[in-house]
Amino acid sequence: MEKTIRQYARQKAIFCVYQNLLIDASLEDLLHFIDLDPELKDGYSAKKFAVRLVKTVLENKENYIVLISKELKKGWTFNRLSYMEQAILLVATCELADSELDKRIIINEAVINAKEFCDEDSYKFINGVLNEVI
Repeated sequence: MEKTIRQYARQKAIFCVYQNLLIDASLEDLLHFIDLDPELKDGYSAKKFAVRLVKTVLENKENYIVLISKELKKGWTFNRLSYMEQAILLVATCELADSELDKRIIINEAVINAKEFCDEDSYKFINGVLNEVI
């Protein structure tokens, strides 16, 4: 099934957060990365959505990590997760905290991205954590 432009923009935001976690990419670099995307050039609202997600995650990253960490199994830390799992959880937590979108839709989108970009069973873990966040 083809992705909607909003799903594409969410995925772009996840990639940006991933880059920030992995190589400490600056907000300026990430916004440039979004700006160069030909798929988002025509979709102003989608581009705006991706930018808002990236900015909000980076501004609130530490708060979101605390929220996510509270829901991890005993003995697990946020840093133990793969960077992609971290990025998906951060973007989804941002949406759960700041969006009027139904919680089930946000979690479902995170699960879809986990199935595509993470280890085989990561989606189950991400689903469980996000069901408890916020």
